[in-house]
Amino acid sequence: MSVEQLEQQVERLPDEELGRFALWFDQFLERSLADDGNGASDLEGPEQAELMRRRDELLANPASAQPMDERYFSDLKREFADGGDAR
Repeated sequence: MSVEQLEQQVERLPDEELGRFALWFDQFLERSLADDGNGASDLEGPEQAELMRRRDELLANPASAQPMDERYFSDLKREFADGGDAR
């Protein structure tokens, strides 16, 4: 299955299933990154707490997720260039 096919399938998931998938994928990444030596497992303290808070918030309400499409990235680039909040 290609990444594009996978994206299409994920986009079709109902909110509850999307939450279950997000939780599974988060756990999968945690296992994968912890073993590759890139330091991902070294995240501690406030940064880790913030990531967990955001993850829990998303899992509680998957519909609140903001799509990361081309517009998102162009707005983000503009925000950094302007030194302000483009959103």
